[in-house]
Amino acid sequence: MRMKLFIPFGIMMVIFLLWKPLDASACSCMMPPPPEDAMNEADAVFTGEVVEVIENGKLIRGSGKTVHFKVDKAWKGTDDSEMVITTGFGGGDCGIPFEKGQKYLVYASTSDMYVSNTLSTTICHRTTEIAYATEDLNAIGEGQEVSGQQDSADEVDQSFPWWAFVVFILGLVAIFILFKVKNNKNKARG
Repeated sequence: MRMKLFIPFGIMMVIFLLWKPLDASACSCMMPPPPEDAMNEADAVFTGEVVEVIENGKLIRGSGKTVHFKVDKAWKGTDDSEMVITTGFGGGDCGIPFEKGQKYLVYASTSDMYVSNTLSTTICHRTTEIAYATEDLNAIGEGQEVSGQQDSADEVDQSFPWWAFVVFILGLVAIFILFKVKNNKNKARG
């Protein structure tokens, strides 16, 4: 009888000892610093429109979301017309619920919080929709307009491989013709 009680008790003890609770997220931060301090602490500060929000999968080995912006103005850390940052889903992971098509003032810092070594922002930063950023914009002043010059440089870089491809194909055709001509001469001799 004691053996019958020992087996269920033993199984429960093994389960209890091996059971690992699920990872939990909890967000806790102090009040964000004043705008000037927040800008000094951030690695990048810019305004821009969200063009894409992608949930990070396990293939990226990260969590949260990756957010792509079309940048209007920059104060720090970028002069590119496009920026990519990471954030959480919201709630317990400190993420910001970015919405496609909305404009934001973004304070971002290099972090491993969501994806290793990326610019990220959280509710602990002063990141907010432009409509609510009046205090920050008044405090940090006018940012620098971001030009689309990088976009035209990207177009030149993208057109180069097609040009190289055409030259490569023409070279192959020339080699094929020379081979055929040489082959025909050898047949005529023989």
